[in-house]
Amino acid sequence: MVRIKNRYIVVEIIPESKQYNVLHYKDHVLTKCILAAVRKYYETVAYGLGRVELGFCTKYCNERTKIAIIRCSHHSHKYVTSILPLITTIGDVRAKFHTIYVGATIINCNKFIIKYQQKYLDRILGQIESAKERQDMIKRIMEFELS
Repeated sequence: MVRIKNRYIVVEIIPESKQYNVLHYKDHVLTKCILAAVRKYYETVAYGLGRVELGFCTKYCNERTKIAIIRCSHHSHKYVTSILPLITTIGDVRAKFHTIYVGATIINCNKFIIKYQQKYLDRILGQIESAKERQDMIKRIMEFELS
């Protein structure tokens, strides 16, 4: 048997408009968007879309934190990572992708996301001057995790 190697790409989706606190999109919308961009830019390259489609899917998509994990095959992850900065719309929302991590396993990607979110929270809490406001923020975050 032959082992199929995958790469997992962690991306942050940054909407251009600040009115989108929560993006309402599904995994298949991201998949279609990325594959359409690959078809557009790599259709002249031999095996362009066919090479990327093999094993390609969106494994995780969080609407609140705007972070997604994309799985692709090992030999085509450079095609995908080079296409992501060129995408300007996801569905009907103008947004851009920011690649924050490329890993070999989904477990490593989950560990990275936890560290990334912790650093983000530390930065936000460090900007709050009042201790009461800080406690209120921590309370809201804990309520968010439970729901």
